Amino acid sequence: LGLFYQPQMRLSDGALSGAEALLRWLHPTRGLLPPSEFLTTLEHGPMASSVGSWILDEACAQAAYWRRCGSPSFRIGVNLFDVQLSTGDLAAEIQDVLKRHGLPASAPEIELTENIALNNNNDSTVYDTLKKIRDMGVSIAFDDFGTGYASLSMLKQYPVTRIKIDRSFIQNLLSSRQDSSVTYAILDIARNFEIEAIAEGIETAEQWLDLHQHGCQEGQGYWFGKPLDSQAFTEKFCFHSTHYKQRVNQQ
Repeated sequence: LGLFYQPQMRLSDGALSGAEALLRWLHPTRGLLPPSEFLTTLEHGPMASSVGSWILDEACAQAAYWRRCGSPSFRIGVNLFDVQLSTGDLAAEIQDVLKRHGLPASAPEIELTENIALNNNNDSTVYDTLKKIRDMGVSIAFDDFGTGYASLSMLKQYPVTRIKIDRSFIQNLLSSRQDSSVTYAILDIARNFEIEAIAEGIETAEQWLDLHQHGCQEGQGYWFGKPLDSQAFTEKFCFHSTHYKQRVNQQ
């Protein structure tokens, strides 16, 4: 198992703001496998908790390195497994990881999917854990927002600081009135809840410009870069984010 990193960019000026840590499996015979090939089995198996802890530690260690290399406000998004919320003391674990790598609480961003929220909707322990994490100053993002019926109700209940607009709405943002209406409505919700929004799946400069004009703060997608291993990410982004400022100005 290894982590790849997809850049997250500020839409106002194209500057690098952080990355999402994404799990990959280098299979001995099948090569590099995406999460769709193994994640469901992993998250319901006995290794989920230990792998989740490793992901958190590895991603934060990498973020600490990039911060030392010239990106002092770099933020790393880390996806949780369900079991991490329902067992152990996640807040204490995060605190230990931050201390070990010398990171402020603003460095990691914990990402929740709707399935995790639904599975733990009646568990007050999960809410208490998330509140502790948020009270520490750690951001909490609601991933794939808008794809399920529970998103709005979950947004009211959980201490969320950012919503991630699902790529399915961004893909046809400029050609589908329905998708653009949903996207702009989500951005309105974010403004009214006083939380930030990031759009996933940005693939063109036109999508970037439209989202920025409608108040979306950040974005990620192939236009900015595909997920890369840590070495490739370091070479391409950490010291060359101005390349993207120049490119958007040329469009």
